[in-house]
Amino acid sequence: MSPETEALPNYDVGYHTAVGRVREHNEDSLKVIPELSLFAVADGMGGHLAGERASALAVEVLQERCLAHAGEIDGIVLREALLAANTAIFEESVACPERRGMGTTLTALCLSGDTYWIGHVGDSRAWLVRDAAGLQVTEDHSVVWAQMRAGLITPAQAERHPMRNVLTRSVGNLPQVEVDIVTGTIRSRDIWVLGTDGMTQAFDQTRIAEVVNASSSAQQAAESMVEIAVTEDGSDNVCVVVVCCA
Repeated sequence: MSPETEALPNYDVGYHTAVGRVREHNEDSLKVIPELSLFAVADGMGGHLAGERASALAVEVLQERCLAHAGEIDGIVLREALLAANTAIFEESVACPERRGMGTTLTALCLSGDTYWIGHVGDSRAWLVRDAAGLQVTEDHSVVWAQMRAGLITPAQAERHPMRNVLTRSVGNLPQVEVDIVTGTIRSRDIWVLGTDGMTQAFDQTRIAEVVNASSSAQQAAESMVEIAVTEDGSDNVCVVVVCCA
């Protein structure tokens, strides 16, 4: 997808992705749908292009289902869209032995009036930068995140843990999946950042706030974060969407 800023009423949107310095293929996908104020990132898994297919199929099904409910997207619609993506990916993996076991993360943000809705499965993340401070809005569905919630390890230990990328939930890996839905009220000058784990290895919520606050546009912020992630690590694909509310 070309990293051009979409001209949305009341929003400045930027997005960027990179394969990184190690991988041969980009298994991350993103979707920016101006007419729906819908934005998503997905990080596929499965090997030999299966992960690439899983993430692409996830955002395609998300778009298709949400377009059918244009003007009325809410938590129910988002949950149903993510569940439909799960079914589509799982059924394709069963039908195609070379794609058996493929899956993906999927984090989708919809802005509707003064309300935001997030549908989320996996360890891609959504952050909100409000009043110049960053906050991670989603929770990772991973073994390490579960240990952190239980008080067994600290957040700092979780970020460095060798099993931090082992997921407890993904889209398409099993016939059914539980979808997290997060909602709240939009405020003027809110900034949203969606990113896959190739980005999160280089950024915490404080550093995200620093980059977006220092950027002149959403596109500059997205490109800066991808560049930093690739330069400092680059072991994974990187995908970022930035949405700045007026």
